[in-house]
Amino acid sequence: ERLNDLFRQLRGAIRLRREPYCIMHIRSHKWNEGLGEGNQRADKLVSLIVPQNQFVMARESHSMFHQNAKGLYRQFGISLSDAKGIVASCPVCSHYGPGLGVGVNPRGAGPLELWQMDVTHVGEFGRLKYVHVSIDTFSGFIWATPQTGEKAINVRKHLLASFAVMGVPQAVKTDNGPAYTSQTIRQFMLTWGIKHSTGIANVPTGQAIIERAHQTLKQYL
Repeated sequence: ERLNDLFRQLRGAIRLRREPYCIMHIRSHKWNEGLGEGNQRADKLVSLIVPQNQFVMARESHSMFHQNAKGLYRQFGISLSDAKGIVASCPVCSHYGPGLGVGVNPRGAGPLELWQMDVTHVGEFGRLKYVHVSIDTFSGFIWATPQTGEKAINVRKHLLASFAVMGVPQAVKTDNGPAYTSQTIRQFMLTWGIKHSTGIANVPTGQAIIERAHQTLKQYL
């Protein structure tokens, strides 16, 4: 309200001017006399910004991307104990227990550094019920494509579609299912210059990040 009053006063003063005038920015925020006094008064009126709560921001971010505790600690500057508390209280992450360390599910240090990839089933899609999913472990970017199967040709189609949207990653981690360990996919990864690593088939602890992505995707569907 006070700022609005000042604007009205300023408009009235401008209308009373009969000589040429100009409006300029004062390149100082330290003056407290003369022209700088008005600038300082305006600064006080517009600078009352409530600081964002980093803990709340970390919780909101984790609810979408499910970063691990160390990731939240580094990204938001909260204490490591608070970060661990956020992860432990997450209804999705709690299913995988506290023992999933960085060594089991490493994350990329930047975009396109490391993806996890897997297939989930959505029966409502009929023939296209095999939903291939990729997630960038750094950004949490998820891309999914419905396919007619889980064979190497379907994996290849999904990867090409993902590349078009997300870019080409440096490395991809999957389980060691037959399609992912096939010669076709091995040669595909070599051609694109992608490092491919595998975990243990049907053991979700090695693919916890993509398993959470499946749940997130199904919640939206």
